[in-house]
Amino acid sequence: MATSEAKNERRRRTELLQFYGGVSKEDTPYNINSKHFNHDMYVQKTIKESSLKQLLEHEAQMVSEIQTLDSDCQTLVYDHYDKFIAAADIVRKMKEGSVKMEAQITRLQENMGRITASSTSITSALQERRGHLSRLLGVHGTLRKLEFLFHLPQKIDECIADKNFTEGVRSYVETAEVLHRYRHMPSFNAIHDDCEAAVGRLNLALKEQLALKEGSARHLTECVDLLLQLGEPAEGLCDDFLAHARTKLEDDLSNLTKLAEAAVILEEDEALSQGAGEETTGPDHTKEQPSQEETGEEAKLECTTVDILEFVDICHETFVGNLWLVISSYKEMFLRSPEEGGRSSSVALEKLRVFVAGLVEQYVAVVGVRVTAEPDTAHYAPLTTALDKFHRRLHAITQLLPNTNFGDAALSLVIEAGLARCQSSLSALKVELAFSLGDVRHALAAPRHLTQDGTESTHRQLNEHLTRLVAATAASIKERVTALQAFTQPKHTFAVRAEFRRRFCRELVREGVVVAFFLHITDTMLQFCHKKDKDPVLLLLLSRMCLDLHTSTVHYLLSHCDEQLQLEDKTGLTQLHTITDGMREAGQKLLNHYVHTQGASISQMLRRSVELKDWLGCGEPRSVRRVMRTVLDEICTMDTQVGALYEEGNRRDRSSDSSRRTFHSVGASRGGAGGRSAWSSYTPSQLDNSLVANLNKLWSERIEIFAPVEFTRVSILTGIVKISLKTLLESVRLRTFSRFGLQQVQVDAHYLRTYLWSYVADEHVLNVLLDEVVTSASVRCCDPELMEQRVVEFICDQS
Repeated sequence: MATSEAKNERRRRTELLQFYGGVSKEDTPYNINSKHFNHDMYVQKTIKESSLKQLLEHEAQMVSEIQTLDSDCQTLVYDHYDKFIAAADIVRKMKEGSVKMEAQITRLQENMGRITASSTSITSALQERRGHLSRLLGVHGTLRKLEFLFHLPQKIDECIADKNFTEGVRSYVETAEVLHRYRHMPSFNAIHDDCEAAVGRLNLALKEQLALKEGSARHLTECVDLLLQLGEPAEGLCDDFLAHARTKLEDDLSNLTKLAEAAVILEEDEALSQGAGEETTGPDHTKEQPSQEETGEEAKLECTTVDILEFVDICHETFVGNLWLVISSYKEMFLRSPEEGGRSSSVALEKLRVFVAGLVEQYVAVVGVRVTAEPDTAHYAPLTTALDKFHRRLHAITQLLPNTNFGDAALSLVIEAGLARCQSSLSALKVELAFSLGDVRHALAAPRHLTQDGTESTHRQLNEHLTRLVAATAASIKERVTALQAFTQPKHTFAVRAEFRRRFCRELVREGVVVAFFLHITDTMLQFCHKKDKDPVLLLLLSRMCLDLHTSTVHYLLSHCDEQLQLEDKTGLTQLHTITDGMREAGQKLLNHYVHTQGASISQMLRRSVELKDWLGCGEPRSVRRVMRTVLDEICTMDTQVGALYEEGNRRDRSSDSSRRTFHSVGASRGGAGGRSAWSSYTPSQLDNSLVANLNKLWSERIEIFAPVEFTRVSILTGIVKISLKTLLESVRLRTFSRFGLQQVQVDAHYLRTYLWSYVADEHVLNVLLDEVVTSASVRCCDPELMEQRVVEFICDQS
């Protein structure tokens, strides 16, 4: 059993050693560093496994290792030998020093024994006199104190003369308890009375120092602190302290007010000088050059005027710094803990709050004057930085004085400054819009140079004007929004307050600038609809501008504004469709006004041509009247202008079916020129004027002349044509015609029918109106007889 257990133990140990790499590599006979190394076996194994070259290399390696080991051994021996020699020297020196030290220690022990004996003898001899000396020293100290008390009134007077009030108060405070304790003794009573008189004079001198206006806040604090140490009632000192502090702080406010008013005056002078510079004409040197006195005043004013950042820093160095010191000193002197102060501390705290609130209100008003005087530029970073400093410092005063909130007053001023900048931005946007519209009006009114391709030239010019106008409007809005973003920078303490972001970002910038400007654009466009002297091309251009704003520009600019201002909650804000619907409505009214204006222009030509012609005495028609060719030229020009801005639109296909006409034959197209009239199917003997008129009214659809037009080319031209032909119809109904007059109307109507069909959306409307014109002329004709259709076509072709 024992043998088997031993075998198992050896087997387990062998497995563990093999697993951890112990026996197989370190304890083999072939390991030169192992204790089981066998040189014969190692040599035989090496010779058997290595080549001659490897053997030579191995030999050289082993020789090198042997030399290295030998050198290391020699070095180790030398190092140990040197250390041994050094240790031996140290031991020898210690032995020599210990001998000398033993002799010195012996002498020291003898000296200490003699000193102890002398001290014992002296103590024994002076034991009786020690108590007497102690009593004498006590008497000496008491006499020095009495001497100090006797000279205390004189010392207090000397401190008053030298204005060393701190030393005088300290001397009295240190001795006051002793004087009060022994005042029942006659000698101390006299000293007490003299000291009280001197303290009264000291108290009076301190109050005189307190009343000095030129004293600093620190000096004022020292005087009040000394008076409190002298036992002066704190309630009266509160009022005196605040009264004298108010004088100094109001002086600071007065100086700041002068700086602010100087900036206001300078701003007004610059505005007046700019206005005078614009109005002045001619080299009048007496008006342009100011007098020497005015020049001196302006130079002085420039010297006293500081920018907004420097102004706020001056406020901090003077008023705010002094106010901070006053509050800190007041709290340290008069505001004790509630357990110590009780009701008096509460009253003193309320006095301080009222005092600080009144001064801060005046300070905010002064800063508001300076902020108002700041010139309005497109770069608001200096202004917002100054407002941030102003807000932070007032907020710090709030933290210094509990239960107050001066940060709200500062925030109100910041919001007022933002409101002023938003209003100026809106005004600037309105001015820029007016300038842009003025430039466009001047460009449209300028004489145009004829080119080989007038259509492309008109397209390019109107598109350039439209693009420039819309781009300038969008760029102006983006520029103003970017400039106003200076108020919302995260580095500003007021910008992170929810109240400011709600008021400024939502109400002032988005609603007060962007939305308000869009509404102003809408109102401006609507104003053009009520003016009759405007260029019709300008109306057309503005209608297209409103359409572009409605389609994409307003959405893009409003989204850009919301993104820049980080407006996620849009509850209560003006919705996009409200603005776009207004834009579309304004564009529709402008387009309708354009159609009415152009229709009235052509109608005037047609009406005058009908009114001025002698229809009863005219001869047989040989050509189309000139006014009809002029009307076609005008409509062609309008078509070019409208086509430059609007798409073609949907057009109803021309019908070749004669059954769709009011009469039995409108006629087929002649070479694509236009349909024949129903009058061509009747001979003069078959014509019954009243019957034709009644049939026209019975079967024709009702045509709305002044209906709103669509934002397409054919719809706009159709509206103009309808107004023109309706005017021609009404003018014809008021005249009386001869047979040749009726035939002239027939020729003119066929000419218009031939060429106007390409400008209208529905040829049926054109045919109905022209048929009514011919019908009305026949009704008003004394001898109604129409011309043969082939003759009419021939005359129109020749024209």
